[in-house]
Amino acid sequence: NFIFSNKKSLLTFEHQSDRRCILHSLKVDEDRTVVIDGAGINIVDFPYSKEPLREIPVVLFASRLLWSKGLTDLINVKNSLHLEGVEFTLNVAGIPTPNDPDAIPLGFLEEAHNKGEINWLGKCDDMKELIKDANIVALPSVYPEGIPRILLEASSVGRAIISYNVGGCSSLIENDVNGFIIDKGDINALAGCLKHLVINADVRGRMGENGRKLIEGKFCSTIITKDTVNLYGYLLKNKAE
Repeated sequence: NFIFSNKKSLLTFEHQSDRRCILHSLKVDEDRTVVIDGAGINIVDFPYSKEPLREIPVVLFASRLLWSKGLTDLINVKNSLHLEGVEFTLNVAGIPTPNDPDAIPLGFLEEAHNKGEINWLGKCDDMKELIKDANIVALPSVYPEGIPRILLEASSVGRAIISYNVGGCSSLIENDVNGFIIDKGDINALAGCLKHLVINADVRGRMGENGRKLIEGKFCSTIITKDTVNLYGYLLKNKAE
């Protein structure tokens, strides 16, 4: 509330979910807040490409290696769908965070790799190629995200995406349009949606095309930069008045 004692202050959010939370908790006027959709994606750096044709699709999980990012849910889903005869390869790439109490130990990843539950890739620097090689990108994180960059990048490349409904994920994903967004922790729904994507290449293709159009129209870096510059212009104008 101290910030808003200045009548010219303006609070900026990355997505509507955080904005609604602050509006509710601080009772701030909505016209003193603004949403700029994420950090923006350079669509030239992440060009659209059709997904690879393969008998067993690849689901990519690329993230900081934290339990709360949802890797174990994906492993459990992979194992349960395997019993139904539905197969996918779970590629896992990530940045180790050994000093974080939520860190996934390297030993767990190596054991899961040896058991065939994941394909452990380690730390990968070329995210574009990693996404390009995938058929689906999943991030069932259980703690509030912003608008996860991996999902923005995946949409730009033209991949169907899937996530739990946390943070700003719902501002990027529209159910059955460019992916699936699922109630947090609903592993049965996660399994059902992943199964639908794994066995329906045409659905993945449609979602990938829709995701690319959404990035071009709302999340590309030129739009985000323009909105940010306009915001600074507005603030400077108000300061001068």
